[in-house]
Amino acid sequence: MKLNAILLLVLSILLSFGAGCTDSGRFAVSGKASTLGFGGEFTTGVVSNINARVGFNTLDYDLDEQETDDIEYDFGLDFTSFTAMADWYVFDNSFRISGGVLSMDHQINLDSRATSEETVEIGDDEYDWDQIGTLSGGIEIDQVAPYVGIGWGNPLAHNKRWGFTIDFGVAFISSPDVSLSADGALASNPAFKANLAKEKANIEDDMDSFKYYPVIALSLFYRF
Repeated sequence: MKLNAILLLVLSILLSFGAGCTDSGRFAVSGKASTLGFGGEFTTGVVSNINARVGFNTLDYDLDEQETDDIEYDFGLDFTSFTAMADWYVFDNSFRISGGVLSMDHQINLDSRATSEETVEIGDDEYDWDQIGTLSGGIEIDQVAPYVGIGWGNPLAHNKRWGFTIDFGVAFISSPDVSLSADGALASNPAFKANLAKEKANIEDDMDSFKYYPVIALSLFYRF
């Protein structure tokens, strides 16, 4: 919440500044929603047909009963990222090719406990939930990743002061870090711990596709 408040304050200051000055057309601020979360961007021109932009994104959201490797977990999403991009506008000065970097600090908290099912398969064996207790863990992406993508809309186009842009791209990250533990009677059992390690490996396999993290964004910009 504090980060959101800071972001809104910065955007408000920029908008107030833009409303009180002449329309230079050299700068734009944007509010955006994306697969990185909600945030904002500041855009400026570099040379003809090339813009540079920096941004911030955040997301704090809970998802109930999402299945991973046949086990239902409650997911807690805690995303923070910073972006630095360069946009090259081609053709009609609306379509663009983009490249840059993302500094990502994404945490996904996992929590699973007894449901209507009395037993659950962990690794190669089935266990009673009352012996497992609660399964807790996390998936972490904490790294700087290269980004490439395409998009439509130019915040610095001189024929509009307000407008929308859209981005489609991918960030190339390494495999996320996964942790998993239990707090029940079996927590220190060697055979159970071996199966828990297999369960962790299965989650890591499920996360392999996220080495190509999809970035889809819709932005509302204001040019000043």
